[in-house]
Amino acid sequence: MVQFGEAAAVVTWLHGICTYAAGQSEWDLLEEAANVMCSWDAARDQWSAHDRIGPWLRSLNGDAAAVMASALRDHAESAQHFSDVADDRNADPRIRQAVRASAAP
Repeated sequence: MVQFGEAAAVVTWLHGICTYAAGQSEWDLLEEAANVMCSWDAARDQWSAHDRIGPWLRSLNGDAAAVMASALRDHAESAQHFSDVADDRNADPRIRQAVRASAAP
């Protein structure tokens, strides 16, 4: 059984990899890290990690936003944790739509 703090550390670590990959235009690495990050987030719902990931999601654009939107669509349970991004007009429309779709019945 993974403890709360350990799960938060893993999600935060994976977010760091995502941030690095997006900054270096390493799309394959971003895709892999984003999918694992969203999978862990969906299963463990780590609010301390959400506080870091949410603002980052809002900052993405271009290819990075496209990759993250795809990961969020594939992991609706994780996307639901970022429901406030859906109404943020500063966020990339692809990310906003992915988050909105996670709330659809």
